[in-house]
Parts: sequence; C-alpha cells; structure tokens
Amino acid sequence: MFSSDSYSRKTRISAHFLDAAPAEGDTVTVEGWLTYYDEKKKSWIPLENARVYIYLDGRELGNAETNSYGMFSFSFPVSFAAKHKLEVRFKGKAGYGVTSKTLEFQVLRREDKKRLGRLTRDIFLLILVMIFLLFLTIFFLKSF
Repeated sequence: MFSSDSYSRKTRISAHFLDAAPAEGDTVTVEGWLTYYDEKKKSWIPLENARVYIYLDGRELGNAETNSYGMFSFSFPVSFAAKHKLEVRFKGKAGYGVTSKTLEFQVLRREDKKRLGRLTRDIFLLILVMIFLLFLTIFFLKSF
C-alpha cells in the first residue's frame, strides 16, 4: 500500500448495484467510479487504469480496472438468499491514497422477487388510474 507516501492525493469510490433486489441464482453487477481530489483544480478527477478489489462478506471475489473515466464494473453470481456486505477497495498506488466503499444488499428468494415485481406493477397501475381519474375530475369540474 502507498498510503505512507510523503504526498498522497485523497481518493474516493462511488458505487452502486445495477439490480437493487437480486434473487437467488442471479448475477449481481456492481459498478462505480474511482476519483482523486486535485488541489489545484479544486475538483474530483477520474483515476484511470487503477485496480479495485471486490470483497463479498470479507472474502475477495476478484478485481477490476478503471477505464479512462475512472469507471469500473464487476459481476458475480449469488447462489442463496441472505443479507450480504460488499466492499470495493482501492489499495492505493504511488501518489494516491487508499480508500474503500461498503455496500449492503439483500438477495431475495426467487418467489419473493416475483411477488415484489407484481406488487410494483400493481402500484404503478394504481397510480396511473388515479392520475386518469384526477384529470377526468378536473375536466368535468371545468365544464360546469
């Protein structure tokens, strides 16, 4: 690690999951950005060609390299329903400090995900009906 360098730029990781509610057997994808703070420009700049390491529940799964925009992406399968902790770590390199980002997520049972999907659809349809009824009400009130 390079955190003891005499001058080390501050770094940070931003990350999110592409699917907020994965189910058993799904592939989970985490993507994000690694940036460093440029004191002269007073802004966060993408850190390209840097390696980030991915840990699931404390166990290393693999790593990914950032592109020219500081972006990385990593996919992995989940086999059982449970609450998990994912950590993305940048171990530093010459001139750049160490940083990490921790995300928690819940893997659902397949049946629960289907039920959640139906519930979401029903709520969406209910909102559309309510909007339609509101417009009808406004239309009829203006007619009188």
